Amino acid sequence: MRSHSKTTIMLITSDYDPIGNGRQIEIAVASILAAGYQVCVVLVSSGRGLAVRLKRLGAAVYGVSRRPAVHFSVIPEVAAIIRSEQPQMVIGWSIETAFIVGSLRLLSRRSRYSWRYIQQLSCPPRTMIEATMVAQADQVIVAGEWILTASERMKPLESACVVPPAAVAFDELIDRDQVAFQIGLNSKKIWTLCVAPLISTSRIDRLIWGFDQMAVAKNDVEHIVVGSGPLFQRLQRRAWVEEVDGSIHWFQNQPLLPFLFRHVELVLQPGHVAYGGCFLESFAHGIPSVTIDTPQSHEMLGDSEAGILVPALPESEFARRAVEILENKKLQAHLGNVGRQRAVKQFNKNVSVSKLLESLEL
Repeated sequence: MRSHSKTTIMLITSDYDPIGNGRQIEIAVASILAAGYQVCVVLVSSGRGLAVRLKRLGAAVYGVSRRPAVHFSVIPEVAAIIRSEQPQMVIGWSIETAFIVGSLRLLSRRSRYSWRYIQQLSCPPRTMIEATMVAQADQVIVAGEWILTASERMKPLESACVVPPAAVAFDELIDRDQVAFQIGLNSKKIWTLCVAPLISTSRIDRLIWGFDQMAVAKNDVEHIVVGSGPLFQRLQRRAWVEEVDGSIHWFQNQPLLPFLFRHVELVLQPGHVAYGGCFLESFAHGIPSVTIDTPQSHEMLGDSEAGILVPALPESEFARRAVEILENKKLQAHLGNVGRQRAVKQFNKNVSVSKLLESLEL
């Protein structure tokens, strides 16, 4: 047990890549530590490398699962860590933690020791069970207005605080040829990037079909897909059947992901993914995007300002607009510049950190 001379803030979260949710957690932990509090992080899934990055910041990190996805079986171990660390505040990060933290909140009310429960949401509750667990929270924090709109019938979100995420560029630099050598890319070709969990809502099947269509117009493009999930092998087989597997590089986990943003020319997102996978990082690095038009992508990119929003149908539109950006350097530069401006104005780190600390009452 650590010293409790300082107030302890605990985050309960999945393990993440260093982009999207993972990046936002790093920024949150660094800001809370800088404000003078102790931070303890409990990872309820594994395999993405978040623990190493958070330990470097000075947080205490516990890993309670070897599963790549969150499972309720970790509840007893998380409860034991809470009893040991005695945090004054527990933050459940993203909706997949709501069942665990909400359940622990109910249990804590029966004991003498209680804590303030904050639930952060980067996506809205998907079921009534999730909404019921979120309702246990003393405060709800959402990453965008679109979540409130999508959940307007759910009372727990009526008093939610909106804390915009922060778009921050990576400082890491590796030469393009070295990156290509380490992960098996062709340094002479154009690179696109998609980061998404390989589940049905990510709709990576649209992406594979789009790759096939793009190859008709451009054969000098390689596609990087980073993500894990139950559809991994099925999607690889589909790429092989459609004869586009030679241009796709699949990674369930990619430690060099922060280094790729200096060399990628286009970000692609065909489905519903928190923060669009890597939209925030693409803004900060001036990389344009092509994405299916959803409430979240529209709020993040604007009205096709930092990228191009396309309808789900016809599916050919996704590939057509992607090729348009890759072939039009003037358009590519314009969208990238607008993305940088949005990173400064809509997703400013200082504003994000300030609103986070204010919502946590720190």
